[in-house]
Amino acid sequence: MDPAPVLIVGAGPVGMVTALALARQGVHCVLADQDFETSVHPKLDYVNSRSMEFFRQLGLADDVRSAGVGTEHRADVIWSTGLAGEPITTWGLPSVAEERRRIAEHNDGTRPAEPGQRISQIELELVLRAHCQRNQFIDLRCGLRFDSLTQDDDVVTSHLADVMTDAPVLIRSRYVIGCDGASSQVREAVGIGQEGFGVTGLPSAFMVHFKSRDLTTLHRHGPFWHYFAFRYIIIAQDEVDTWTVHVNGMDPAEFDTPPADPAAFLLDTMQVDLKIDKVLLTSRWRPGFVIADRYRAGRVLLAGDSAHRMFPTGAYGMNTGIGDAIDAAWKIAALVKGFGGPGLLDSYETERHPVGLRNMHTSHRHLGIHLQAGQLLREGGSIEAVASFLEDERGENEYTGIELGYRYNDSPVVCHEDAPEPPWSPREYTPTTWPGARPPSLLIEDGTSIYDRFAPSSFTLVDFAGDGSADALLEEAAAQGLPVSHAVVSDAGARQMWERDLVLLRPDHHVAWRGDGSDPNPAAVIRHVRGAR
Repeated sequence: MDPAPVLIVGAGPVGMVTALALARQGVHCVLADQDFETSVHPKLDYVNSRSMEFFRQLGLADDVRSAGVGTEHRADVIWSTGLAGEPITTWGLPSVAEERRRIAEHNDGTRPAEPGQRISQIELELVLRAHCQRNQFIDLRCGLRFDSLTQDDDVVTSHLADVMTDAPVLIRSRYVIGCDGASSQVREAVGIGQEGFGVTGLPSAFMVHFKSRDLTTLHRHGPFWHYFAFRYIIIAQDEVDTWTVHVNGMDPAEFDTPPADPAAFLLDTMQVDLKIDKVLLTSRWRPGFVIADRYRAGRVLLAGDSAHRMFPTGAYGMNTGIGDAIDAAWKIAALVKGFGGPGLLDSYETERHPVGLRNMHTSHRHLGIHLQAGQLLREGGSIEAVASFLEDERGENEYTGIELGYRYNDSPVVCHEDAPEPPWSPREYTPTTWPGARPPSLLIEDGTSIYDRFAPSSFTLVDFAGDGSADALLEEAAAQGLPVSHAVVSDAGARQMWERDLVLLRPDHHVAWRGDGSDPNPAAVIRHVRGAR
């Protein structure tokens, strides 16, 4: 029997998005997971704007929004000394509806094509699972535990087992993508190590996920998405009755023996008479930051938490994983379909490892603001002083340079330029078509997003000239078997913002090449961007 094109181990959000991205490219995969049901853990609560742009590309955005918090609800963050204390300050963050108005009003390339979306991982996984189950290109196999693998130059042989019977299951595939989380067995199987660091001042945490309609108590200081009270954090999961509290431990062993009565523990911690209707779930966890030494071993790639793990501050964990998924999927699809060269495999780690590392350190920066503000308060700082510090250092969930502005500057499959790179800041996204960057999102003259002119599953040559100067590159792409869609855009404002007459986008909608008029060597450009050697 011929090997499957791809085996994906782990059917969490990153694994399912990888499968759906491969399916969008017309590539079959086996998606294996040891669990039969989707997660009941509210691990994430926000899909950022870049991930929503990817979901739009995959045809998922509307369903994700329908399952998430309503578009009218804001995402305000309240800082306080606790529900029994007093408010310090509020970071006002817009609702989806407000952000959509900003996108329309500020059509200068600095805004995303899609606002971010508040949604629990519980609800997100249900949406993704439904799409996977009805997709003809995805063979979803639940109840399979991954144990080990071997590989040669052509095939990876994975050894799995039925979790009910322990019967062995052998799956041969051309590639394996490990999306099996922080304790990844795929990572262990290929001998990839990790490096990282813990969190000084926050050695442990205890989570209580619960139901309560006691808005009088919970909204004592106003409605919120996140409520930061230093000793504990409250997350509003659905703006109705579902909440998650994370209590920060002061000692590594504080929660080794979990509270016998979680509801009573919460009331004692928060010092308020909160009416808790039902405790849904509890868990202990240890904060930390870890990244894999490598993202690839031969025909095996790592994505998501198997490659990197970071603190929730900034919501970079799963969202970084979605970027991994999209990058890995289009490159593996190109190899399976025959037009991709071996350089694509090399480029995955070169592109994604720096993003994971930078996001990890930025998450650590955001966490540091929490810890510094808490220390300032404990040392006798006034409410006004702490509020001023927090306003000066805000940025969590607002660093658009991190979310939208990452660039694949060292990628071996991007046609780089000798000119000085445009400025970059983690705080702000700089609109540019610099090779390796995400291009600016704009509403063009007909009122639609320029992103809707991109092909959903192939390269796109965006052509602002429309004078035949694109023909040589298109002809060479056809000669080399590289699928390229040709999108002629007649919009002077967009042309100015996009900086060149011709911009070649990859399937992940990052810039592969740009130029004015015909390139002197279109054959070399096409060979380069498809990873041929």
